[in-house]
Amino acid sequence: MKFIKKLDLKSLTIIGLVIVLLLMRMCTSTGTGNNPDDNIKINGKKYTVIKREIDTVYVPTHDTIFRPGKTIYVDVPIYVNVPPNVDTAEILKDYYAKYTYKDTLRLKDSLGYIAIRDTIFKNRILNRHFDVNVNKIKIKEVVYVEPVKRLEFYFGGVIGFDKVDIINFAGPTLMLKDKKDKVYSLGIGYNNAKTLSIQGGMYWKIKFKK
Repeated sequence: MKFIKKLDLKSLTIIGLVIVLLLMRMCTSTGTGNNPDDNIKINGKKYTVIKREIDTVYVPTHDTIFRPGKTIYVDVPIYVNVPPNVDTAEILKDYYAKYTYKDTLRLKDSLGYIAIRDTIFKNRILNRHFDVNVNKIKIKEVVYVEPVKRLEFYFGGVIGFDKVDIINFAGPTLMLKDKKDKVYSLGIGYNNAKTLSIQGGMYWKIKFKK
């Protein structure tokens, strides 16, 4: 008690500053708890990534391609012997007939399909159509951010009241808010006995569910 009475304003101020420095060192050592890679810059300002949402979007695309038969590569023909007894009229009928061949090539992983239609005339490919229906894959990423939290200092004052002395304590107070939203307070002032005293406190943020 004698030691406390001998403390003056200067000594209490020094003690208060030491406590503040210790609190700052503790806050710096604990850090934000976030990975530095979760910090990004937007327009030159740093933000902390809260959540990332990545979604794969398939965008349907359609295209029709037409190619004349003369532009399609033909390999060297292989001739075979013609049977002696053939129906010439039937051969000519088949020769001048137009045949349409259709096929569909389906791509893997829901990428779409390609429909092919060939028209045959006079034993040659008259033309070819491609109906291309392909899904383009787009990766959609949504990033939710908030400003990077920093140490914040507040300076103010505290006044205490009671029924007897009305004002029982008064003095300045310094408050420190760390990167985890914890608040520390340190106050120095006079009580109703006109002696210096130190007040300190620690506060946690209350989070309400939405």
